[in-house]
Amino acid sequence: MRNRGWQRAAIAALAGVVLAVILAGSGAGRSYAAQGVDETLFKKIEANLMCTDGCGMPLATCDNATAQNMRQQIREQLAAGLTEQEIYSYMVGIYGEEVMAAPPPHVPFNLVAWVMPFLAILAGALIIYLALDRWVFDRRQAAHREPDAAEEADLEAYEGVLQREMKKYL
Repeated sequence: MRNRGWQRAAIAALAGVVLAVILAGSGAGRSYAAQGVDETLFKKIEANLMCTDGCGMPLATCDNATAQNMRQQIREQLAAGLTEQEIYSYMVGIYGEEVMAAPPPHVPFNLVAWVMPFLAILAGALIIYLALDRWVFDRRQAAHREPDAAEEADLEAYEGVLQREMKKYL
């Protein structure tokens, strides 16, 4: 009988510890909501960042441990009252500029990197258009050109040869 009481006490103590752990864990998850973390701002920041573990996925779609850690950092920064730009600066300071989903346009090299492919495509299309136009224009001009005197003299000589050859066989 005495052992049975001891077992009940041990089970009750274990249940108390488990309950305390569960409450502590769930309290940590609610602390951000209680501190007023703006979920729309969190989602916006999350969408503008990339996961840095090498998977190449946006943070919003990645679900590995690195992404979870980065989300936790964003929530902590929001709970601390940092602005969106301050959080971006914080993340760039830790992970480097490759953490940004889109490079900031105020950096001249980044602006060139975004604009140059479109300019190259336009320049290539212009070069192809001009080359085709010149090629077609030159052919049209050659077709409508009048033969000069040297070409007419050659034509007369060939016509004479043609007439003699035709007389031989006809």
